Amino acid sequence: MKKAFNGSQENESAPKPLARKEVYDRVNDIVTIFGKTQKKPSSEPNKWKKRSIFFDLPYRFDLDVRHCINVMHEEKNVYDSLIGTLLNIKGKTKDGLKCRQDLVEMGIQEKLHSISHDRRTYLPPTCHTMSTTKNRSFCQCLWSLKVPQGYSSNIKSLVSINDLKLVGLKSYDCPVLLQQLLLVVIRA
Repeated sequence: MKKAFNGSQENESAPKPLARKEVYDRVNDIVTIFGKTQKKPSSEPNKWKKRSIFFDLPYRFDLDVRHCINVMHEEKNVYDSLIGTLLNIKGKTKDGLKCRQDLVEMGIQEKLHSISHDRRTYLPPTCHTMSTTKNRSFCQCLWSLKVPQGYSSNIKSLVSINDLKLVGLKSYDCPVLLQQLLLVVIRA
């Protein structure tokens, strides 16, 4: 947006953030047409051009949209950490050498302390560490699940049975997996 700046220093205070009702009033009457269209020159530089699909969701007056998006991303982070730790995925697990060294410093859980032999360090399995057989069973169970259309992504395409991990998960799939499917898979 180089054209919006003339190079002079601005000393004014920042504009007040809009309340959700003000944002809704600005975008309420906007009609969005999807697909390729001809660009029309805008008479106002900061005019709203598109109405977000989030305004069509039933909770638009109860929750702030940014809050809902943050919650989805937080759930994805929790999901990534949980699955990474359960399946012991390298780089994704939260149970690593530094955690075990913290246990040594705190003087707790002696059976979980790391064991060094020559140049290698061994981390004893924890109660939540699944064996390769259980990891394979976990992934097979998820791979074989069938869910109604529109319920979530096709879970089968997200499971890598060879690598024993889940790949390409979107943030809107995580609540479904965390709250419902994970319970079924772990019990199975």
